[in-house]
Amino acid sequence: MSHPNASLTDADAAAERGDHTTALRLLKAAATEAPNDTAVAYRLGAEYAHLELFDAAETEMARALADEQDHPVARFHLGLLQITRGRFEDALQTWQPLDALPDTHALRRYKQGFEHLANDAFAPARERLEAGLAASGSAPALDRDMRRLLASLPPD
Repeated sequence: MSHPNASLTDADAAAERGDHTTALRLLKAAATEAPNDTAVAYRLGAEYAHLELFDAAETEMARALADEQDHPVARFHLGLLQITRGRFEDALQTWQPLDALPDTHALRRYKQGFEHLANDAFAPARERLEAGLAASGSAPALDRDMRRLLASLPPD
């Protein structure tokens, strides 16, 4: 039996080269081997989200948080999925614990950006998202999503 961390490394490599079928297979195998591993649950959820399998993505993200409430990247990603599905109030509730992060944390800044977006306040949203990109504490995939979001915002 392989170690889940090896499966995660192999899944990362497969996803990076665009082989999402292999990444998903490796992550599912890792989840079977280590059903309580929050990193595996999060990564499986992120891969499902990439493949636009949103129900499965939410289930896995929630599973990651059920076992480890203090997983801010999984928490932010779950809220992002909820927004994508038109459930902004659910996302705000999911994100509420991110307020405990330092104001310099990327995920807290991203959350603040979305709060501004909810009010069509594009300039402060842009500032918070850019500040999040300059900060640490996020994940490369989330940073890519925030860059795409920034590029899609109307000009000031």
